[in-house]
Amino acid sequence: MKKNRFAEFFKGKGYYVLLFVGVIAIAAVAIIGSNLSESNNEGDNYVDLNEEPDELRAAGEDDTQLADNNPVSEEIVNPTNDLTEDTDNTNEVVDNESLLEYDVYSEEEEEGIELVEVPETTTTPPAETAEVETEPEVVETAGSTVKAANKPALENLTFNANQDDLLWPVNGNVIMNYSMDHTIYHHTLMLYKCNPAIILGADVGTEVKAAAQSVVTNIEWNEETGHTVTTAIGDGYSLVYGQLDEETLNVEVGDRLDEGEVIGTVAEPTKYYTVEGSNLYFKVLQDDKTVNPMLLLR
Repeated sequence: MKKNRFAEFFKGKGYYVLLFVGVIAIAAVAIIGSNLSESNNEGDNYVDLNEEPDELRAAGEDDTQLADNNPVSEEIVNPTNDLTEDTDNTNEVVDNESLLEYDVYSEEEEEGIELVEVPETTTTPPAETAEVETEPEVVETAGSTVKAANKPALENLTFNANQDDLLWPVNGNVIMNYSMDHTIYHHTLMLYKCNPAIILGADVGTEVKAAAQSVVTNIEWNEETGHTVTTAIGDGYSLVYGQLDEETLNVEVGDRLDEGEVIGTVAEPTKYYTVEGSNLYFKVLQDDKTVNPMLLLR
């Protein structure tokens, strides 16, 4: 009979009610136990800040010993600087030179060196010297030797392109015209290019005359124009004579020439004018810019 009752009990609803109650009881016990353990841990971690911990203080060591062993902390707690003192001295400017001078003098005095004051020296400007005419400056460049004339020799030279005319330096035909606005054909070079001068046909040995009163400013040898003489005629104008014979040159740099005075003679043409033949290369410059000589020749 008892076995039958137990079997019916387990089969009934009462068994499940008891089982549910047991589970709830076990959960409640577990929660209460965890809360108790947490409260114990919090009690262990609580530190009273008003109470000085024993482990931070060594046995028999007092506050004075800690202050002696830590001078930095003593200065922080009890600063020696009096903030109420007058701070006007902090704004004084110290001269570095005075400090350096003090250091130097102190070192020399310690070594027993006698200091002697050196008087200041004054320099007087050099006396003005009279201008002396110098020799012409010689300038050597690649492929040519140039001699520059002195500037004082260029004084009292004037040339007015509207009133003055140039003398023909040789009697000959123009075999190649001035052309800077378009190219012309060069027979020897077999190409077209601009021409900054006029090429006057002349036999070898023909005398070349100064086209105006002038001063010789340059004498050079040029690969294209051979031995070349440049003269200044005033107001920024210059005349260039090329294809000259070096052996017959009658002028030097700085010489003053009258109109019609012989400069030299025509030489054999350079390799740039072998087809054109012997000639005089004649160019006019105004402030280093070329001018058509045909506009100035009389």
